[in-house]
Amino acid sequence: MSRRRRGAVGQDLNGAAGNIIQILANLPDFLRRPMLQKRLTEFFGMSERDRQDTIALALSAAPTIAPAKLSVLVKTWLEVLAGFDAAQRTVIFSVYCKQILLQPESLQKLNFQALTATFLSLQGRERLILADSFKEVLFSLPKRDALIALIPEPSKKALGLV
Repeated sequence: MSRRRRGAVGQDLNGAAGNIIQILANLPDFLRRPMLQKRLTEFFGMSERDRQDTIALALSAAPTIAPAKLSVLVKTWLEVLAGFDAAQRTVIFSVYCKQILLQPESLQKLNFQALTATFLSLQGRERLILADSFKEVLFSLPKRDALIALIPEPSKKALGLV
């Protein structure tokens, strides 16, 4: 996909991404999990530009999903992501961090309380694996202070950033 998404076309793509996220969230776990695993595997095979576009769409679409449904999807996504190797987690967290810095308003629309609760509901080992990978990426970013400033305090605490 190209970055040329403005106006009605951009809204259509955001709507389509929202619909895909909604569909995934509504699937039973035994279907949602393998679909997310396949999508993540495909993500790692994408060009950097396509990865950025994919994350930009996901960040734009996420606030349009009911918090409870988004939490279900995010939990499965995090569980699946924890099963990938550290290098792959670093890739995806890096793209997310860079994209968030480009569109910080995307975080303001998210229900961080629900997402933090979702993260905390993971098994301890999964939380540790994901938090360590996120911190590794975060501390390698030149604009890490700007990103950290966007994260609410309870979320920082859950990630071990404070």
